Amino acid sequence: MNEDMIRELRRNLRFSERRIKEFCAKQVPAEIFHYTLSQMRAIDMLYTLTRDTGNGIQLKVLAENLNITPAAASEMVDTLVRKGAIIRRNDPADRRAVRLYVGDKLREGFEYCENQMNVITADFLATLSAAEAECFTSVAEKFAEFTADPDNLPEVKK
Repeated sequence: MNEDMIRELRRNLRFSERRIKEFCAKQVPAEIFHYTLSQMRAIDMLYTLTRDTGNGIQLKVLAENLNITPAAASEMVDTLVRKGAIIRRNDPADRRAVRLYVGDKLREGFEYCENQMNVITADFLATLSAAEAECFTSVAEKFAEFTADPDNLPEVKK
């Protein structure tokens, strides 16, 4: 693979990511800007882990997915509960356990943005032939799988 092609692909991916982030930033409530990047990462992860089932998750699951300690996750969740971004509810199956949910207003913002992104994606895919759309989807999936495997990424120098 030649370096020019790699550079062009990365430039296009960065450009697309930036445009999507700008679009989504306009779709969410203004309160979203009252959170740190780490807090937004936690809220986004919580939304991602709970959006399909509607079931909350336990704190340890959030901590594992954020690669932080349960103590750090607990401190962050306490702050986000006070701000109304996260809701704690007792687990109906285990009275001692607590489940976490994204607050209603933020969840609605995430859902709206996600629905808009679905429309944009569908509109883009409609510009492709069926074979191109299938190929694009397949390549995007392979890239996601490749980057999800830590063995494929270089070690981070500290």
